[in-house]
Amino acid sequence: MNPRLAVLCALSAITGIWLSEKFSVTGTVFIAFLVIVIIFQLNSKAFLVLIMLPLFFFYSHWYELNNKSLIPLQKTSFHGTVETIPKINGKMINFQYKTFEETIVVRYKMKSEAEKHALEKIDISMKCQLNGILKKPEPHSHFYGMNYLEYLHNKKIYWVLEPFKFDESSCISSTRTTPSSYIKLWRSKRIKQIENHFSANTAGLMNALIFGYREKIEPQTLEAYQKLGLTHLLAVSGFNVGIVSYFLYLFFVRAGIIKELSYVLIVIFLPLYIVITGGESSIVRAGIMGMLVLCFIVFQKKLNPAILLSAVCILMLIWNPLSIFDLGFQLSFLMTFVLITSISLLGSRSNLELLIITASICSLFSFPIIIYHFYEFSLWSVPLNIIYIPFVSLVLFPVSFLMFFCVLLFPKAVFLFKLPVQFLFEGSASLLEFTQTFNGTLLLGRPAWWLLFLYFFAILYWFFRWENKRRFHPKYTLPFFVIMAMHSVMPFMNQKASVSFINVGQGDSILIELPNREAVYLIDTGGSVAFEKEEWEKPDEEYDVTKKVVLPYLKGRGIRKIDGLILTHGDMDHAGGADYLMNHIPVKNVYLPKSINHNQLEKEIIKSAKHLGININLLSKGMQWGSEHTHFLIMHPGQKNSTSNNGSIVLWAKLYQTSFLFTGDIEKETETEIMNNYSRLEADVLKVAHHGSKTSTTEKFLKESALEYAVISSGKNNRYGHPDMDVINRLKSKGIIIYRTDKNGDIRFVVSKRSIHADTVQ
Repeated sequence: MNPRLAVLCALSAITGIWLSEKFSVTGTVFIAFLVIVIIFQLNSKAFLVLIMLPLFFFYSHWYELNNKSLIPLQKTSFHGTVETIPKINGKMINFQYKTFEETIVVRYKMKSEAEKHALEKIDISMKCQLNGILKKPEPHSHFYGMNYLEYLHNKKIYWVLEPFKFDESSCISSTRTTPSSYIKLWRSKRIKQIENHFSANTAGLMNALIFGYREKIEPQTLEAYQKLGLTHLLAVSGFNVGIVSYFLYLFFVRAGIIKELSYVLIVIFLPLYIVITGGESSIVRAGIMGMLVLCFIVFQKKLNPAILLSAVCILMLIWNPLSIFDLGFQLSFLMTFVLITSISLLGSRSNLELLIITASICSLFSFPIIIYHFYEFSLWSVPLNIIYIPFVSLVLFPVSFLMFFCVLLFPKAVFLFKLPVQFLFEGSASLLEFTQTFNGTLLLGRPAWWLLFLYFFAILYWFFRWENKRRFHPKYTLPFFVIMAMHSVMPFMNQKASVSFINVGQGDSILIELPNREAVYLIDTGGSVAFEKEEWEKPDEEYDVTKKVVLPYLKGRGIRKIDGLILTHGDMDHAGGADYLMNHIPVKNVYLPKSINHNQLEKEIIKSAKHLGININLLSKGMQWGSEHTHFLIMHPGQKNSTSNNGSIVLWAKLYQTSFLFTGDIEKETETEIMNNYSRLEADVLKVAHHGSKTSTTEKFLKESALEYAVISSGKNNRYGHPDMDVINRLKSKGIIIYRTDKNGDIRFVVSKRSIHADTVQ
């Protein structure tokens, strides 16, 4: 088969699956493009490309019809096997659990330190009898966040089991194990052996390189690898398969085994290696390609690498068509395809030139995917890849394997190498963490689908001209940089305003984007309320809603600076993330309520803002500002001293013809005060005060406001019982449309000159 047709067949299959799962105008345009390409390539074999699209479209649809649970919700008793290495983080333990029907996720909150020590003995392949409640995985609740429900669904996992009780006696070691279970158990024990001999971060990095297990890498190290575009170095992939196959070949030949039989033995070993390294998309792709290549060598046949890659892609999509939504799958196949097709550009160059060119090409082609998933791209990526690819490949990877065999065969000798090895791994990680502190990030925000395809077309044009002319010229990059510039300035050309109520759980965070990105205001940051914990309860990293939710939302929107950070009052659930945010995104002004006595959190925020050179403004009743299409008015606080909640900033904002009323945590006393001060209190959208508490949103206040929409920001199943049903009933009785972050997730109002439109995640 012609390599070009093979690649088009794979693309056609991918398009069919994509359209089956996520039909869009962009997909239709892509089909039109594919058909045009096929017409130009028209011959008898080209029709195979056209057949692949509807074939995989309907196959994906059939697959989804059967991709559902066989376990009824009412079931409470389960028998099964621990399928993955249990992860213990603080007082939570979770793992995948394979029952007779299907795999589910087990999540259990431990009640004591003794219970935690007992459950640390639970290992993969153990047989467990569990009783508990089945729950659906949490639905997607953020515009710019991981869709955990979809992630599990793509892996055929539909339930989370929360056991009533879980102790060591619930599980026993299995006397009968399948070869796969035995390999997984062996892998688990070897991972723990390495963890017992080296520091947590060193062991985490070594296990990532050897076994593809990254769970114990320290969060700051993993974050540095991710932000600097080096995560692929921690993924077991084609390089690992090549190195392992090469050393096995040398071993077999030295042992006197003929070449052909050596190849066969390596083919037999590679499936084992795939299981040992965790079976992620990249290693499955590399392993299958390695086996096929060796088979063709044994039978003295030749096959174009592009045809081989396309065949492996189609095989993996037949096994699970939803693989195309996995980031690892996307990057693995794209990077391999790019390297295969760029051979003509490499020619007879020095090793350094080869490294620079391949790192640059891979960074370029991965750029659209990285920007789509992470909204930003590190300019350090190319130089650091040039340094770290050989360093990881020629130093860290071999050292990891040497230490693994040392731990396996001569455990008492490990102490001789422990300090220098830890210095090597910890030092390399510290260097990345230090580099990350220097600003070298290109923040563009998530591109629209059509923009994503424009990026790829521009890159292909660059690639084609370079290959065709046999030399690089800067003018070939012009379309790419034009599209990047267009992506960068698009928010400043958007005449619509938007107000986003970010789902931060039990807290508030509201993003206001003015027309043409004239200014960006963030009202409150959310924040996690810290409760005192015993040492055994503390997780590896405390959950920070500002870090995990608010900052990614800002980045997803392509926001590079905040003109005004308005903190309604100094409660943790409103202002707890202010310090983190000010240190991670430029803030021009911080606004706080004018008060005689600021609380401790407010004082710390003022101190931090001064240190960072941020303007501090104290707001009080009557202050206002605006522009041609916007107007902001502070309705509260007044001159009286109030409690923290009643001292909240109340902001009335008008965007074009639509008005919003943001009320912080005020209670009915402040509502009465505002009504007395402002005879005409009108708003189209109300941010319901105090998360829907019964202490506010009175009948009279609603009557005065003449609302169309109400938004309640509250945490799912929160301990306070917010929102109160009396408040909900009062809103409903007025015919007001209610949105809730605990039920709708992120909520975004898009405001134009003549209309308002609401979008929600759920």
